[in-house]
Amino acid sequence: MRWYIDCGDDDFLFEGNSLAHIAMRKREINHEFRIRNGAHNWTYWRESLPEVLEFVSMGLHQY
Repeated sequence: MRWYIDCGDDDFLFEGNSLAHIAMRKREINHEFRIRNGAHNWTYWRESLPEVLEFVSMGLHQY
């Protein structure tokens, strides 16, 4: 399983995503964690989609 967490610093999910990241690191669960400037809105996600799709695509090449 591959995990990718991408969250804006003004997102209402910021704290929960940060805590999930910390818990995953403590358990040595491999994951990608990204915090960028922005909120939980379409502007943020439109900018994130290219990197997210690249991450997903790389995972598909492994199978």
